[in-house]
Amino acid sequence: MLIKLILILAVAIVAGQIIKSGIKNLMAEPRPYVLWMADKYQINDKYFYSLPRMERQALLQVYLQSSSEVPNWLYQHWQKETGYSFPSGHTLFAVTWAFIAFFLLSFRRFYLIIGLIIAWAILVQVSRFTLGMHHPIDVICSTFIGWLIALFTYSFGIERYVFKNKQ
Repeated sequence: MLIKLILILAVAIVAGQIIKSGIKNLMAEPRPYVLWMADKYQINDKYFYSLPRMERQALLQVYLQSSSEVPNWLYQHWQKETGYSFPSGHTLFAVTWAFIAFFLLSFRRFYLIIGLIIAWAILVQVSRFTLGMHHPIDVICSTFIGWLIALFTYSFGIERYVFKNKQ
């Protein structure tokens, strides 16, 4: 039973990341910090995203490494995240786990665990804004997609293949 549960959860998380990657490539929405740089340094966002990842990182280094406006820790974070914005993969991951935890544990009254996981997911969502990584619509849509993945995982995976066989 535990192996089935772990396998279903792994498939849900991998499916979420595949969905996220497909949508990111389809939508090709620039990150907020890239738009800020485009405005501040007259770097065309389309040009930025036309560069290979290593060259995007190098461009960030040229403009931001010794910037007084962007703290070093934030510049380093931006350098690691040079892909597109929509949807938020971090939010999708955290929200999927939070909803799955809610579906799995709420009827067992593990409210503290559920509350901690939901608080973690909310902090992840808030961090996406505060770090300049995502627009509100990125996080909202990722939350919706995460809910759908969790609902599908629970309804068609966990209930059918884990709990049904338990009886």
